[in-house]
Amino acid sequence: MSVSEEKDRHEELIQALADYDHAYHVLAQPKVPDAEYDRLFSELKALEKFHPAWVRPDSPTQRVGAPLPEGSKFPRVEHAAPMISLESLFSMDEVEAFHERVLKGLDGEGGEAPNYACEPKWDGVSASLVYEEGLLVRAVSRGDGSVGEDITPNLKAVGGVPLRLRGQAPALLEVRGEVLMPISSFDSLNEALVGADEKPFANPRNATAGTLKRLDPAPAAKRGLRIFVYELARLEGMTEPPTHSKSLDALMEWGFPVSPWVEVVDGPKGVAAFYAAMEAKRGEADFEMDGVVAKVDQKGLRDLLGSRARTPRWACALKFAPREEMTRLLKIEIQVGRTGRLTPRAHLEPVKIGGVVVRHATLHNARYLRELDVRIGDTVTVRRAGDVIPQVMGPVPEKRDGSEKPFQWPGKCPACSSAVAGKGELQFCPNLDCPAQARRRLQHFVSRGALRVEGLGEKAVELFSDAGLLSSLDSLFDLDWNAVAALEGWGEKSVQALREQVEKAKEADWPRFLFALGIPGVGPETARALCVPFPNLDSMREAAGGDKAEQKFTEVEGIGPEVAASLISFFREPRNLEVLDRMVAAGVSPLPSKSLASGGPLEGSTFVLTGTLSLSRGEVKEKIENAGGKVTSTVSKKTTFLVAGAHAGSKLEKATALGVEVLDEKGLGLLLGEDSP
Repeated sequence: MSVSEEKDRHEELIQALADYDHAYHVLAQPKVPDAEYDRLFSELKALEKFHPAWVRPDSPTQRVGAPLPEGSKFPRVEHAAPMISLESLFSMDEVEAFHERVLKGLDGEGGEAPNYACEPKWDGVSASLVYEEGLLVRAVSRGDGSVGEDITPNLKAVGGVPLRLRGQAPALLEVRGEVLMPISSFDSLNEALVGADEKPFANPRNATAGTLKRLDPAPAAKRGLRIFVYELARLEGMTEPPTHSKSLDALMEWGFPVSPWVEVVDGPKGVAAFYAAMEAKRGEADFEMDGVVAKVDQKGLRDLLGSRARTPRWACALKFAPREEMTRLLKIEIQVGRTGRLTPRAHLEPVKIGGVVVRHATLHNARYLRELDVRIGDTVTVRRAGDVIPQVMGPVPEKRDGSEKPFQWPGKCPACSSAVAGKGELQFCPNLDCPAQARRRLQHFVSRGALRVEGLGEKAVELFSDAGLLSSLDSLFDLDWNAVAALEGWGEKSVQALREQVEKAKEADWPRFLFALGIPGVGPETARALCVPFPNLDSMREAAGGDKAEQKFTEVEGIGPEVAASLISFFREPRNLEVLDRMVAAGVSPLPSKSLASGGPLEGSTFVLTGTLSLSRGEVKEKIENAGGKVTSTVSKKTTFLVAGAHAGSKLEKATALGVEVLDEKGLGLLLGEDSP
């Protein structure tokens, strides 16, 4: 065979194997026996070994690349469009309420009724795939939704992931999909692990996640991982289909596998019918399914609805009813939370529920224990609420034999032996120096939602605490860096990186710092609301320590007497004030958020948003409020500006009739002092 003929044969083999992969993984219609596929694959490998310059990124031989070097880490990649979560619902009443919110959000705009594209909610690992000119260039894990890890080599080994798109390819395409391990493959994998005296995986999702995090991509192929693509995230060089269902059709034409069950329905009744059908098929599928997803089908209506910070307003996940099993309650232990709250935790005889081995479950509080009348030694009913959180539902009295013992609530904290204090049905350890509280307070203090000190996760906090380097919140800013460098696993670079993070945390935004303090009842949104009338630490301390403190706090919208009492208690506790003083002495100076400063460029102006904007409405709203402006939903004579994006609806007509000034995004950016909103 001449070189030219070999080259032609190489191209022929790539095309044939790609076609067989598509038929097997996407269409579930194998065209050739496995032996024939293996023979052709071996022939292709031999050709490429003899002609290494012919190896292409889309060759089937490149699905399983070389392992990463020992000690390497997957590069972190920022998502071009965030991978936000879905709102979880558990009843049809909640679906009705979701539908009403959708209708309300479209009131006066859109001009058409929303339909819902329904599909199964697969219980796997989400990933983003990016193609340029039809070629797979990057695959990224979900991560925290904003930043993920580049796991391209492992995703190439996942069945159904096309290395090159079929047909006419767009200039750029980003899709989102769920990577899954078949239940049959999971069972075989666990049997092999047990046979090798290794720890088995708890469920297929954990097995999938563990496989994708391996530095060697080979197991992703050997363990039979598959993908179902569920969303077209970005498209350039072609017109985007007008609906989600048509997008799925386009994705299939490009060679992606999508869910075998997709249906467009009208309203909550249609969602309910699809839900019932999928629940009936739950036991038939070879993949874990924990509910159904309903999305507004029309893309234009989605754009009008926008998204919250964490979830889109146009989609929801309706979870299946929880699965229940019976097991034995072996003992009850008390855990101490970061706020000092004592929580009873059940130790159970291991039981498998919905594919997960459950050994522990929460018992919430003293009242819950009393009302359930569960006793140590009882046979109890356990369920996974939302298929996630194990809960003890109650005892099975007819199984009692008289050996069961009632639980005696401790009078002392199990961590520090301080006398337990009651607060209604809740029990607390009042000692702020309690070691159990200190460690959990520190973990919260440095967490991503709080000060976001990268490199100081839960395990690092435990290591530093055990070494005596961290004992209270202020100790973070007075670390002995030489002692840190002496810890196992900490070198010069990691110490320097953490030191920079700690210095950065000294000037955290004031709302983030207030939330980080871990005051009971003060979450991120509450902290932000409080930081408007109390724009710095000093003003907060002064308000809490002065006269009419409760009145001052409850005047803030959304702040009730309980949160006010928490704030007053926290800022009047001498030991807490000592900690804050030591922080200030160490250079901690929280920065007022731009939204908290009076006299912003948009102060006194009222805005209404309409149409499709480049950012979500929530993000644009936040930018306007950060500059002192106010955002409302209705156009009136009091409206100062209407910000209109593409496909603006009746609000634009009303604004024009009332003489309200209309801005595009560039105009808003000029008001904000930036190029864009």
